[in-house]
Amino acid sequence: MWMHDQIQHEGTVMTFTSKIGIRGLYALLCVLMVSTTGCALSTKSVNDKGDKVECTANGVGPITGMAAQATHDSCVSKYKSEGYKEVS
Repeated sequence: MWMHDQIQHEGTVMTFTSKIGIRGLYALLCVLMVSTTGCALSTKSVNDKGDKVECTANGVGPITGMAAQATHDSCVSKYKSEGYKEVS
């Protein structure tokens, strides 16, 4: 992969990691992990009449992931207040 690529510079060979440093590599990996994470939430509920609803939300990355969580929680709370109970 790119971490094993080598750069020829004035007769010496430097690896990519020595050029950006281990801290730079760690920072890059952290940014990639945070920006590519995602979530998908789904909760099914039913009321005493047998009516069924499903609250779903999904997001990619930290900001849309938090927004998806808030949207999902709001939906679940709304239906719980109307007498719906979660089912598996």
